[in-house]
Amino acid sequence: MRGISPWIAMLSHTSTNAPFCGGSLIGDKWIVTAAHCLHHQLEEENAVLTEEDLFTPSSFNIILGKHRTFITDDTEQVLQAKHLILHPKYKTSTFQNDIALVELSRKAYLHDYVIPVCLPEVEVQPDNFVMVSGWGKQFLKKRPAALMEIEIPVVEFDVCNAGYLSLGRVLTEDMLCAGFKEGGKDACSGDSGGPMVTFNHQTKNWYLAGVVSWGVGCGETDKYGVYSNVYKNVDWIKNKKYNILASESENDSRLGDADLIG
Repeated sequence: MRGISPWIAMLSHTSTNAPFCGGSLIGDKWIVTAAHCLHHQLEEENAVLTEEDLFTPSSFNIILGKHRTFITDDTEQVLQAKHLILHPKYKTSTFQNDIALVELSRKAYLHDYVIPVCLPEVEVQPDNFVMVSGWGKQFLKKRPAALMEIEIPVVEFDVCNAGYLSLGRVLTEDMLCAGFKEGGKDACSGDSGGPMVTFNHQTKNWYLAGVVSWGVGCGETDKYGVYSNVYKNVDWIKNKKYNILASESENDSRLGDADLIG
């Protein structure tokens, strides 16, 4: 159904138009996504991420109001990135702090199919049901014809961690998990960076609880999907937005003064 996730953004390569990640609109000029969505794959697992590894803002588009995967919708708008901001403590080898911000080059036009999602005011709790959406591959096979959405429960941190210990993977405190023990419903390849949202019946608002980060396979038993915990990063998100907006406002003021003097 069109408009099921009006805050979702599709990230697609400008050279091929191929979608590769998702994101979530917060406000009218910012996208929250996964940090690993914004850089080239590193040759060595523990390699240090450098500026040269990052995508350039012009190398991908951010598409809002999109529903069908490969067909243009009359509700969509194609935007470009202005700034890419990865979490300073992001680790490529473990996906710790796998969260990033993209500042859009211009404000998005908001309408029924393009609506920002709220930043969380409280942390989502185990057994709460959340909605996850994206254009990722279905069970690692092929992309769907249109945006998909699943409803799954948040899982206790220790339960999720235990499922990955046998594989030598350790969860960090900035991660949260969701899914069913028996599997079946899960984010998959291509969903990275996309939204995990929860609905507050008192405020009647949707909140961004998590960002699709990583997992093993798709929908496998005891292998829950792992998400970056947005609540743990709310202060970082707000500070980055405020600092950049304040800086731009100061620069605009200086330009204005110069114009008046000139």
